[in-house]
Amino acid sequence: MTVIIANLVLVLAAGWLFRKYGIVQEGAEKAFNQYLYYLALPALIVLKIADTPLSGLGWRFLAANTLPLAAVMAVVWALWKAGALDWRFARLLLIVSVLGNTVYLGFPVAVMRLGEEAIGYAAIATSIQNIFIFTFGFVLMTLICDGACPPSRFLRLIGRNVVLWSSVAGLLLAAFGLRLPDLLHRVLSDIGKTTLPLSLFTIGVSLYGKKIAHNLPRIAVISGFKLLLMPFFYIVSAGVMGYTGFVSKVTFIETVMPVAVLNYIIAREFDFDSDLVSQSILFSTLVFFPLLYLFDWAMTAFL
Repeated sequence: MTVIIANLVLVLAAGWLFRKYGIVQEGAEKAFNQYLYYLALPALIVLKIADTPLSGLGWRFLAANTLPLAAVMAVVWALWKAGALDWRFARLLLIVSVLGNTVYLGFPVAVMRLGEEAIGYAAIATSIQNIFIFTFGFVLMTLICDGACPPSRFLRLIGRNVVLWSSVAGLLLAAFGLRLPDLLHRVLSDIGKTTLPLSLFTIGVSLYGKKIAHNLPRIAVISGFKLLLMPFFYIVSAGVMGYTGFVSKVTFIETVMPVAVLNYIIAREFDFDSDLVSQSILFSTLVFFPLLYLFDWAMTAFL
């Protein structure tokens, strides 16, 4: 695990240093993100899901990817109903605490820890989690309100979620046993190979200049829900279902990822506190690396 963490940190640090010393200019991460989000990630996701057998996943796989999310959302809802959370923070927490960095960080960690075979299952797990969050989670979020709430624009956000739609395309190809033409398969494969190192490098670039100047109590709550409560609910639900083995480990890795960069876009769409979300992305990402030792132990011991 130390070698994996060192690998991740060094690539992230390279991105941070390139931005710090001006080798990569301000705003370059936007171009990197557009390439990753609209081309490289869809290519990787479609290809890997289409090449991954769906037989044998079953209801436990579906439950493992939805029950922990639903449990965390239920805790947020209960705290809001009890008056422990104001409605604005509760709306933010409901989404940000379950939407993890399953692609930019989750895919590389899954591959480094479990091998290339893990990407397909990681992509399927990500697609199921995204579908659940962007349907049940967003509907539940709109019900948390006290007074004049901002308009709900989740349909527009779903329409622009390329990761979600590429996941759906890959699932359809896999479900119907369709094969991509050889030339297209080769092109998508070559593009997809750029995803993992560039995604880590881009995270490093985007972390430059971010600070945690205030909001520490709320940042700690968000990070605690995402990095501790979510994995706890996964271990419990997997134990109850007797869900262990390779695919369960892949799903667990995707579940323990820190707060996703995508949450910042959601924050702008839904009038969340974007500074708080940005700070939570930074804090949860930094805390994630030492916690990887705990996650790896839990995965080995229980899954």
